[in-house]
Amino acid sequence: MDIRHLDPHASAVPVLAAWYHAAWGRDAGFSLEDELRQLRRVPDARGLPHVLAAFEGEQPVAAAQLKSQEMDAFPQYRYWLGGVFVAEPYRGRGLASRVIAHALGAAAALGLDALHLQTEAMDGGLYARLGWQPVTEADAHGTRVLVMVRRVDQAAGMRASARGGPERGLGDDRG
Repeated sequence: MDIRHLDPHASAVPVLAAWYHAAWGRDAGFSLEDELRQLRRVPDARGLPHVLAAFEGEQPVAAAQLKSQEMDAFPQYRYWLGGVFVAEPYRGRGLASRVIAHALGAAAALGLDALHLQTEAMDGGLYARLGWQPVTEADAHGTRVLVMVRRVDQAAGMRASARGGPERGLGDDRG
């Protein structure tokens, strides 16, 4: 399994857009074109959005994104982890944990100090097991979500840079 950063015009981007639209976008009132537009945004000076995908061969099987300002209700929370998705046939293999760990390494390499996320799992689910802390409950496009936070380990980012960047050293495949 190979996890790598995706250029906004990578051939895998439409696959991720279709995943996101089916999982969340349609119910939130977004079109497939809206999802594509979001994924194809040019990164800002900080390098965000930063889209990651796990591949089996050339086929994307999981994804996550580092973003700025995901929820308008929380302008004080600058950096977010979002779009954590694993394709159905690949679930239960620890891919979400691996992609999240990879995203944390990328966040450290980008110099981000903390990441927030929103989850429909009101107990925090996988994120709580991975060390994310609850902040508050909120409404996201008509869905109740839990907003969580995790500090970014800058030492991990320096170790990733020493290995050649966060795209290497995929870590553990459990959980």
